[in-house]
Amino acid sequence: MLGTLVAFMVANPAMSHALTATLEIAGLAAALILLRSPRPEGIAALVVSTYYYGREAGQREHDLKHAGWDAVQAHLGAEFLYGWSLPNLQQWVAPTCAAWVVAGAIYLIRSRMARAAPLQPPPRGRP
Repeated sequence: MLGTLVAFMVANPAMSHALTATLEIAGLAAALILLRSPRPEGIAALVVSTYYYGREAGQREHDLKHAGWDAVQAHLGAEFLYGWSLPNLQQWVAPTCAAWVVAGAIYLIRSRMARAAPLQPPPRGRP
């Protein structure tokens, strides 16, 4: 089973990035919620999006340098998305979309829970 999972992840990098991002955003958002961070879902999604953008941009810059681009052109190409291949874009867009979808779901769940449990005044005295 583990071999099948690894083979799937290697064969489908964009999907594996999206699945990994889903787990990362859920864990990071949970930690930020426990720390009472403001807007933890958005912060977590931003961190995950930035991580994957940096990962793909770094790999693309490396590939561009090996393709003969000079260092400045390779850096700018990786930074501003020109010279990227479709797999690079997919491997960044898929986890970014997954992260923001999970963040939206967490926000929706939290807002519905807050509406469902209205604040009640504390009980008066002891019985």
